[in-house]
Amino acid sequence: MKNWLKFFFFSFFSNKRSKEGVKRGYTNLFLSLILALIYLCIGVIGADVLPFSSQYNNATSFKSMVRVAFMDPTSAYGINILFEDGKIKATRGGEFDNALIINTFADENQAINYSNDGYKLVVDTRPADTLAEVEAYCVSTDSEKTVISYADYLTLNEVARKNFEFKLKYTGGELKLDDNLVEDFKAYLEGASEETKSSISELSSKLEREEITKTQYNRDIYELYFSEYYPSISEYETTSKVPLLRNYYFHELIGKGEDKFLMVFDDCMVGSFETDGKMDVFFYGFYSCFSDGKLIEGYFPPEGQVRAVDDFIKNSFMETVDLSTYIYIMNTIRLVPIIALMVIVVAMLMHSILSLKGVETCKTFGASLKIVGVYLWWTGLITAILTVIISFMVERSLITVVSIVAFFITLLVRTSIFMIAEIKERKIQLEKLSAEEVNTEA
Repeated sequence: MKNWLKFFFFSFFSNKRSKEGVKRGYTNLFLSLILALIYLCIGVIGADVLPFSSQYNNATSFKSMVRVAFMDPTSAYGINILFEDGKIKATRGGEFDNALIINTFADENQAINYSNDGYKLVVDTRPADTLAEVEAYCVSTDSEKTVISYADYLTLNEVARKNFEFKLKYTGGELKLDDNLVEDFKAYLEGASEETKSSISELSSKLEREEITKTQYNRDIYELYFSEYYPSISEYETTSKVPLLRNYYFHELIGKGEDKFLMVFDDCMVGSFETDGKMDVFFYGFYSCFSDGKLIEGYFPPEGQVRAVDDFIKNSFMETVDLSTYIYIMNTIRLVPIIALMVIVVAMLMHSILSLKGVETCKTFGASLKIVGVYLWWTGLITAILTVIISFMVERSLITVVSIVAFFITLLVRTSIFMIAEIKERKIQLEKLSAEEVNTEA
């Protein structure tokens, strides 16, 4: 056991111990591969999380906008934040009962008070399931890109319809379902399928039995109407059958190239900024780490207000670690075939070169594979450290690529060192044999 531990833990630093792998089984290869994947995953998670605080501290314009908006809630335009059950409420000089809506993209007057050096602020604390007003239209698939209303599209025959694509435009307004509007939906659904009519009847019965509220009833009717009247909107909504107001900001703003902003919603925040070193950073944040109460309550000295506002952003981001961990674990699992291919390529390269040089250490591909295999977990650990270090200098979107490249280069370099040593040793052996032959002839 002691010899195996020395072999497994120190082979990366010793060619002599590396060669012991030829006589051992493939278990070491698989164990080393598993450890390498674990280290790779830890490395990309660390690289995703650790640089953010430094990046935020070095984003002067973005940080200034955030502080101006939230640091002094008693000022005329200061925004007061209240944490409650992992969500927030916000107000500006009033009570927290009504949702605060600030959209500096759409309102130039608000932009004057909150925008800074091209950065825009959005605060919209309406619930995430708030319905959106939308405009449905169709665009022709030819080069003309003709735009027609959805109502006009419905007047076309089946052949003509194939030349158009369905589109939605989020207006930014909230759709409020009053009784008159719902009655219009029900009138349209009178011509729907029997299954839909049965669903309406069931909803009416539930409403009479008070199993659902009138608000829920109206929404369910709207969902039935929307599904019957419009095509699938899976391109726009992945969690809802109908358009949600939250996605106005994602589709109409982020989707159109806006990249300098902070959007604060009731259950999360989304931001994008550029550091002073011209590095782009896009991030999400959640609020479950904050205790119930105001962000800035009572008297805070200026430095305390600055710290509280900065921590609002930083700690919100840190709450995404669990989600990031899950995502990177899934990504690491998907990378297994790529990592395995790297190992095979390096092992084949070593076997081919050593065979051409007459080195008998790796007579078979399997022998080469075993030697390369013992390098894997140290390669994974070194890669994790390099990935974290490099993450302070590259964008978050490149972290996985950096990790893969660093892993391959590290494994190739270590294997090359082994090959060079073996070739040199073989050359020395040949020189000795040649000298012995000369001496014998003499």
